[in-house]
Amino acid sequence: MTAFIDIKPGQWVLAFSEPYGPQMQDMPEHLELFRMRGGGWESHRVEEIFHVYEVTDIKPKPYHPRTYTIGQSVTHPRDYLRERQYRGNVIAVGTKERMIELRDRIFAIGEDADDVIEAEMYRRIEKFAAKKRAAAVRKIHRLLPHHFRSEQ
Repeated sequence: MTAFIDIKPGQWVLAFSEPYGPQMQDMPEHLELFRMRGGGWESHRVEEIFHVYEVTDIKPKPYHPRTYTIGQSVTHPRDYLRERQYRGNVIAVGTKERMIELRDRIFAIGEDADDVIEAEMYRRIEKFAAKKRAAAVRKIHRLLPHHFRSEQ
């Protein structure tokens, strides 16, 4: 089990939204998922996966974020904000600005890596794809010769 990060009231935390947090694995292993776009949740936005909260109280396992004051949390607008959050979902502690910057940098790592991988994949496959598509066109012409001019 991963040790909890030390939190004090008034600090800001970067934490996983509960459904995206490490369920059956340790935090380091879970964070490594962000080597891919969205950490495996490709169509989800950064605000859905990560929350940034100001902490009001800390207990042994949960912490209490300040969710009732506008501006005291940075989350997806339709997220259900609970009074107690599990400390095992906390990634880092710092200022609000630093936690937002860290959140965005973590998320960008996988996006950048996948963008480069996709670009290289398409570059490498370009000649092969052109050959296969040309062969497919020839097959269509042979299958339906009455629609195409004779290739003599």
